[in-house]
Amino acid sequence: MCAYSVFNTFPVYPLSAKPLILLAFCRYRYHTSLFQRPGFQEMMKYVEDYSVSTLIVKDLSRLGREYSYMGRLQDFIFPAYDVRFIAINDDVDSAKGENDFAVFKNVFNDYYAKDTSKKIRAVVKMRGEAGEHIASNPPYGYVKDPQNKKKWIVDEESAKVVRRIFDLCIAGKGPMQIAKILTADRVLTVTAYNARQKGWAMPDNLYRWCAKSVAGILERPEYTGCTVNFKTYTKSLKFKKRMENPKENRRIFEDTQPAIIERGQWERVQALRANKRRPTKTGKTSIFSGLVYCADCGAKLYYCTCNTYKNESQDHFVCSNYKSNTGSCQIHYIREVTLYKRVLECIQGTLTYVRLFRDDFTQEMLAQDEASRKAELTQKRKALSGTQKRMEDLDKIIQRLYEDSVLGKLSDLRFQKLSAQYETEQAEIQQLAASLEREIENEAGQIADVGRFLQLADRYSDLQELDASTVNELIEKIVVHSPEKISGKKHVTIEVYFTYVGKSGFHLPNRNY
Repeated sequence: MCAYSVFNTFPVYPLSAKPLILLAFCRYRYHTSLFQRPGFQEMMKYVEDYSVSTLIVKDLSRLGREYSYMGRLQDFIFPAYDVRFIAINDDVDSAKGENDFAVFKNVFNDYYAKDTSKKIRAVVKMRGEAGEHIASNPPYGYVKDPQNKKKWIVDEESAKVVRRIFDLCIAGKGPMQIAKILTADRVLTVTAYNARQKGWAMPDNLYRWCAKSVAGILERPEYTGCTVNFKTYTKSLKFKKRMENPKENRRIFEDTQPAIIERGQWERVQALRANKRRPTKTGKTSIFSGLVYCADCGAKLYYCTCNTYKNESQDHFVCSNYKSNTGSCQIHYIREVTLYKRVLECIQGTLTYVRLFRDDFTQEMLAQDEASRKAELTQKRKALSGTQKRMEDLDKIIQRLYEDSVLGKLSDLRFQKLSAQYETEQAEIQQLAASLEREIENEAGQIADVGRFLQLADRYSDLQELDASTVNELIEKIVVHSPEKISGKKHVTIEVYFTYVGKSGFHLPNRNY
C-alpha cells in the first residue's frame, strides 16, 4: 500500500543563544512511511545544518518502522550532528544513555509493518480474484454507483469525450493530434474534470491535454465493460515503485459494468495503434496510410507525395524495400487515386453482395474460416508432435550422458556442461509445447466473427465515398502484388482484407496504375 506522511515542524526560538529545539510529529496512513516524505527531508536538512539541538517524537514508530534505518538514525546520524533524541511514550532519551529496549522496539515495529502489509495484500488479492474492482477510483468515463460503491456506472459527460477519442483514432488521428483537437475545443482534462466533480482545487491548465493521457484512455480495456485486476504490483514493502504485471498474471472479468466502447471498436483501435502512421514532409496524409503492404516482402508501402506535383493524381504508394531498384524487393507501385477507386468498387460490390445474399455470404465465410483454421491447426499439431519427439530424444541423451559419466567415459566438467545445455533446451521446448497446446485448444472452437462484419455492412450499406474512419473500420489491410504484363497491359493484383472475415482479391487492368 502507498503511504503519505506529513511532518508538522514547530521551531521554538529560545530567549538566549541556545540551539533551536525542533518538535516533529508524523501522521501515518496505514503502516508505511519510508523516508521519502517532504517533511522528513526538510527536518533532516535542519539536522544536517546543525540547527537542531533536540528532536522529540511521540514514540519510536513516528519516524518510521524500518528497523535498519531507525537504528542508523539513533546510533549514528543523530549523535554525529549532536542531536538529542527523545521518544516520549517509549521512555527513550539519548541524553540518559542507550536504551536497551529501543532495539527490540524497532524490530517489533518493523515486523508489525511487514505483517500488516501481508494481511492487506491477502485481502486485496482475495477481492481481485473474486472479480471486485480493486482500484481506488474508476477510470475516466465511469463513476461509483451511489447505491453500491463496489459497482461502476457510466458518467455520460466524460463518456462522450471517451467515445470521441476512440472515434478520432478510428478516423486516423494519433494521440498527439487528438490531444491538440481536445485542447482547441477547450475540453476539460481528466485532472480538471475530476477536480471539478469532487470540489478540489482546480489545476492551472484546465484544457491542455497531453498525448500520454489520450494514449492511456485508448489502451484501457475497461471501456469494453470488463474489469482487469493485478495490472501492477510492488516487489516488497520497502520498494514502492509499481511494476507492470505480465498479461498472463492478470485477471480479466467480463461484463462487470456497462460498456462505453464496443469490443470490436476497441480491438480495431489497438490494431491501428500498432501501426504507426506518420505524415509526410509535405503535411499530406492518405486514408490508406498504414494499411497497404507488399505481397512479396511483407513490408509497408510508403505514401509518396511532393509539392511540385501539378495535382494529387501523382501521389502514390511504393514498397519501402524497393529503394529505387537498389533494395531487396521489386517495385510494388500504385497511385492513390487508382487505389481509392478500386477499393471503393470492391467495398461497394462486397456490401451489395452481403445485402442481396446475406445467408450465402455467412455460409461462405464460415466455410472459408473453417478451412483456414484446419490448415493452421494441422501445422501447429505437427509442430507440437515435433517438440514431443525432441523431448523424448533429449531424455535418452541425458540418460546416456549420465551412464557415460558413471562409467568414466565422460569427465565431470564435460558432463555438467552438456547436461546443463540439454536441460535448458528441454525447458524451452516444454514452454513451446505448452504454448502450442494452449493455442490449439483456443483455436479449436473459434469461428470468423461474421456477425460483427454484418453489423458494419448494415451501417455502410449505402456507401458512396471513402474516408479514414470508414476505411479503418472496414479494412484490416490491403496487399499489393508486383505488376504483370498480360496481353501488353500491366495488371496489378490487390487483395483487400476486410475486418473480421478476410480477403477479397481482384485484378486492376490499367496501364497508368
